[in-house]
Amino acid sequence: MQTPAGFVTRSGNSLTLGGSPFRARGANVYYLQSDLANAQQFGNANLLQKARESLDVLVCLGMPVVRTWAFNERAASADAASIQPSPGVFREEGLIALDQSVAEAKARGLRVILTLADNWSYYGGLPQYAAWAGKSHDDFFGDAQMKGWWKAYAAMLLARVNTLTGVRYRDEPAILAWELGNEFRCSTCKGTPRMHDAIAEFAAHLRSLGASQLIADGGEGFDDHPGLWSLSNSYPVSGNDGASFSTLAAIPQLDVLSYHVYPLSYGLNADADALEWIDGHQRIAADGSRVACAGEYGFAADDATRARKYDGWLPRISSLGFVWQVLPEGVPDNDGFGVYYPSDGATLDVLVRWAR
Repeated sequence: MQTPAGFVTRSGNSLTLGGSPFRARGANVYYLQSDLANAQQFGNANLLQKARESLDVLVCLGMPVVRTWAFNERAASADAASIQPSPGVFREEGLIALDQSVAEAKARGLRVILTLADNWSYYGGLPQYAAWAGKSHDDFFGDAQMKGWWKAYAAMLLARVNTLTGVRYRDEPAILAWELGNEFRCSTCKGTPRMHDAIAEFAAHLRSLGASQLIADGGEGFDDHPGLWSLSNSYPVSGNDGASFSTLAAIPQLDVLSYHVYPLSYGLNADADALEWIDGHQRIAADGSRVACAGEYGFAADDATRARKYDGWLPRISSLGFVWQVLPEGVPDNDGFGVYYPSDGATLDVLVRWAR
């Protein structure tokens, strides 16, 4: 398969590649670096096979982009995939596994979205940043020291030369986009621009480092302007988690505005609310001459029911959308959203149809 050539760029609210429109339906394979690190360090052939099969499935489905984690702040004694066990200390073992993640995807003709941090503690995330600083999770967004650690990690990674491809990360066309962080939340930021300002600071930092790729925020799409929405429950658009999707387009370095589609998790229904959630984000991004990205979407149900939901949702996602998640048979589904290949045929048929 031909490796990705040329960078995907933004023109207003659209993406282009080589002068032609670019759109992609893809999938989340968040565990890629973790599995590859453990496979390398412990000689675990099963994990290596799982990682490769996860990418092979996307090729079979015609889904050309994979979203994956590019961070791990856990202690090396607790996680062999650790990349940054303490501030400014970077483990080559973990980074080589990230190199392999990019190389394996690239060799299959896939592009990747690399997420640089996480709101959650599964792989360290902001809780670990806070523990290092002796402060709270929410302090991250206004704390110069913690933000400095994020910037130092980003600077190291963008300047890194992939040990398998020989290409510097900031110059790698197989990297479609950088996400500043997955699902950042800050309840104490409500009514303040603190999270918005941190996102603006991080986006400007990436661009100053010479990133050739798109930049996305990586958030869930929460907002603080309920009047812009027609939802049965205004909670996710009332500023309660410190986010302001409707103001992100004012950040000049942001190309892609992220949102996630888990209506039931957000107190919404999976029908009219879900459609308004998708349509609203697409509309607001377009009005701001930005590209909207459904970075994750998921609905826990039997195959036929889920297929019907996705068949209603996916036509409304104009540029970028990533299912959470497509799994090879035998890989545990740890959150109920997994779509198994090839057994979940109804859902897979929908994914394939809208991937074209």
